Amino acid sequence: MRSRPPLRRISAARRHAIHRSAGKPIFDVQAIEQGQVPSREILFVGKGSIPAHCAAWLRVAPGEEAVVRRRLQLLDGVPAVLSTSYYPLWIASGTRLEPPDALPEGPDELIEKLGHRFSHGIEVFRAEMPVPEEARLLRLRPGIPVVHMWDVDYDEQDRPLQVAHDIYAADRHEFSYEWNEDDIRR
Repeated sequence: MRSRPPLRRISAARRHAIHRSAGKPIFDVQAIEQGQVPSREILFVGKGSIPAHCAAWLRVAPGEEAVVRRRLQLLDGVPAVLSTSYYPLWIASGTRLEPPDALPEGPDELIEKLGHRFSHGIEVFRAEMPVPEEARLLRLRPGIPVVHMWDVDYDEQDRPLQVAHDIYAADRHEFSYEWNEDDIRR
């Protein structure tokens, strides 16, 4: 039996607007709204080679460098999401995205403060069994799957601003998508 309800991850066409008023990352905002305490452990921050599965989303060749931020996100002290974000050097180089310091406002707001505007994006989900490292970091019991989510955000020129690869412990999350007619691009 679960000790807490799963965190509902709400996707919406207006997701960037939701976190702006709070000045916190969207993960934190949604966790707090649902009565859970978010925290994170930084696993790696720095320049790194872009893996093949991410290069296509960033529209670069595999092996090119990007700023990579990898962290373990926790809910009430329990690992919940293994999150790796990739930022093109033309956005991240020489900014607060590069050092391992926490980003209390979240990377989305920082990117906007740097003068970039989010225009559109895509989220792709896939469920599968975890590899050993994912199971260890997320402290998964045997038989618990993970949900991979690729989140790619673009600017008005259709350039990728960031690519996030989140690996969710499936027993600790549920996913919903909210929309209304005004959100639909024509």
